[in-house]
Amino acid sequence: MIARIALCATLACLIVGCTDVRSARVESPKTPRDFSVDVTILTGSGAKDLPQAHLRQGKFTVLADGSLHSDYGESLDFSTRPLPSRWLYRSQMDGFWKLVCEEGWADPSTSSIDIWPGSVRPARDEVVYILCFHADGTDWWYVRRFTTTELPDPHAVALVRSLCDLAWSTDRAADRNLPHRYDFGPNPYDGFTKAPPFSFAKSPTSSP
Repeated sequence: MIARIALCATLACLIVGCTDVRSARVESPKTPRDFSVDVTILTGSGAKDLPQAHLRQGKFTVLADGSLHSDYGESLDFSTRPLPSRWLYRSQMDGFWKLVCEEGWADPSTSSIDIWPGSVRPARDEVVYILCFHADGTDWWYVRRFTTTELPDPHAVALVRSLCDLAWSTDRAADRNLPHRYDFGPNPYDGFTKAPPFSFAKSPTSSP
């Protein structure tokens, strides 16, 4: 009797369509298979040598295969692709795509496509972010500008700082250009550079 009830329940599920909540999976938005991002940081002549990792002129590129290319230097611009720094795990790619969506960069309709990113140049006291994205066969980009006395777009900073962390880029110390003094203890050559005091042995006196 019990077997017949179970069989009927199984047939009913097959006909009507049932979902076992114990095994049901809620699918979250997946990272597009062709997702890639290219971030260029340009700095004007009055905004050079800043210690923060997200304010130095550099380049970060994440390709769809998970390879992360990154470098810093004044010669880097929009058309540059640095050498690979590391390969990201799938979980890191998914986490970065989630950040892109949460910070509002995943909507091509809000992008700055009226500006060709290769023509962007920073002013003297300016830092420029060129954020380029590719997903689902579509390219779009944003340009964000701010001076050294202004607060940058926090959504842009969150994205760039995340790339800096993934590329193991850290902030530099403010006193990095000051000389460092080290104490190695006493000079081991002091005994050779200082002459010992002269001493004359007394000649033995002869007995009468």
